[in-house]
Amino acid sequence: MAFLEKFPAPIRSAIDASRKHFYAAAIFSALMNVLYLAPTIYMMQVYDRVVPTGGTTTLAWLTLFLGIALGTMALLENVRSRILAMASLKLNDELANRILSRLVSSDKTQGSGQSMREFDTLRQTITGPAVAAMFDAPWTPIYFIVAFLIHPLLGATILAGGLILIFLAVLNERTSRESGKEALKANALAYSAQEALTGQVELVGALGIRKAMVGRLEKVRAQGLRTSTNAQFTGMRFNSMIKFVRMFMQSLSLGIGALLAIKGMISAGTIIAASVLLSRALQPIEQLVGSWGQIIAARRSLDVLGEVLGGEDRAERGFHALPVPAGRIQAAGITYQNAKQDAYILRNVSLALEPGKATALIGHSGAGKSTLARIIANCIRPHVGEVRIDDANYGDWDPDDLACHIGYMPQQCDLLPGTLAENISRFGMLRGESADEVAENVIAAAKLAGVHEMILRFPNAYDAVVGDPAFGMSGGQRQRIALARALYGNPKLLVLDEPNSALDSEGEAALIWAIKAATVKGAATLVVSHQPQIVNACDNLVIMRNGAIEHHGPKDTILEQLRQENARNNVMAMKRESGANV
Repeated sequence: MAFLEKFPAPIRSAIDASRKHFYAAAIFSALMNVLYLAPTIYMMQVYDRVVPTGGTTTLAWLTLFLGIALGTMALLENVRSRILAMASLKLNDELANRILSRLVSSDKTQGSGQSMREFDTLRQTITGPAVAAMFDAPWTPIYFIVAFLIHPLLGATILAGGLILIFLAVLNERTSRESGKEALKANALAYSAQEALTGQVELVGALGIRKAMVGRLEKVRAQGLRTSTNAQFTGMRFNSMIKFVRMFMQSLSLGIGALLAIKGMISAGTIIAASVLLSRALQPIEQLVGSWGQIIAARRSLDVLGEVLGGEDRAERGFHALPVPAGRIQAAGITYQNAKQDAYILRNVSLALEPGKATALIGHSGAGKSTLARIIANCIRPHVGEVRIDDANYGDWDPDDLACHIGYMPQQCDLLPGTLAENISRFGMLRGESADEVAENVIAAAKLAGVHEMILRFPNAYDAVVGDPAFGMSGGQRQRIALARALYGNPKLLVLDEPNSALDSEGEAALIWAIKAATVKGAATLVVSHQPQIVNACDNLVIMRNGAIEHHGPKDTILEQLRQENARNNVMAMKRESGANV
């Protein structure tokens, strides 16, 4: 397994953890292949000893021993299949948690939603015929040796057949390698496009683009199918050639055996035995070629998993426990580029947030406000710069522990599958909090967000299940639930990104009250908003333009500076206009 050396340590570690299963499977494969000689020996004995002598007793004993050998072989094959299935489960135990962790990790940009599907493809290949053929193939020389012992010409015939099949298998691999990869990529793209479209059915219908999007998806799917079909055609061509070679060589071995028997070089029973030997010797090679598509898919899955598991993930590091912070936030030199890394979203931004103070962050669209909010909330990491809480770098905290001290409300207030109580508590019971503690904190957060009475009016109240077709919420209600989730546990840092975009006057009043209550409790609060009433509820004001901070300071001071600047600009404009008139 030297080829695995280029893959990340988690994959190598998982393979090592399953190594004993593969060793056991290899041992059982060796025993099975030895027992596969039983039918050959049985035929030789029947034709050479039983038929000429009419020995029925000998036939009975030979048949008994054959039954024992074949029964043992069947038992060994069953055990080998179970061992490989256990290896698959072991891989799942070792890797599934890490893959899922990487996919939901805030600082992991690689991978996709296809990763678990790729992982399942890899696991299923391990228990399939491809791996069984790989374990059988190394024992093919046994049949060559037996054939040579019977007669060198028979051995040479079987060896020639094996070499031809190996040549065809290698040629098949080289020919279908790139087409197979392209087919996998094309199909993954088609599935991704389909999932994206089915997740936006309401928008598609409202825009009147259903037929257009279906047509586009059909083209993407057709391209994937054409690529897959071309790859299949290549595999089918080689499968047919290999099947022809195997059947021809098997018949040829009968002819050569008959010729040798006519000349008295071998017995009549050896003729049939030679055909059986050749068939068994070439069977693993034929199986490998027939499973080549699955092998390529598994190899591609390893590449994808290598990308997902590559590099260091903060969540997998060991962290020293740090004390509960007071909430002093210092962002220094924050720089962030777009996905293509050809433009800057943030340029050398520095910002300080103090406990018990609320800061309003405003600026035109595309100024970088939401990106800065996401960085301060530890959703994403800056490309340059750092964020500290109470002098401790965010990177020195266990991400889950740090998140307990941060309340974040994004623009898109999505709720996760589960009850309202679970969503507000951030699934606290799954994180080890007691039921009584969770219940108390959920009620406190809901009251602080002003949604307690609203939730009580829902069917099943706090036990209402998000996503249940019988239970629906408006955008404003979801936003208010998301606010309660952000306030859960009295976080030391509260980051709200456009928290009133879907609120009515009642919800907005509750939001302002919650911001003030959080600051009274000592939280450092950052609010991204353009609404004057929200800005007025804050102590400080930050104005951004083109990815940089233009103004930063006490709200009243900044507003006075802006009024003075506007007054000066108006006076200058009037002077220019007067001069133009003159």
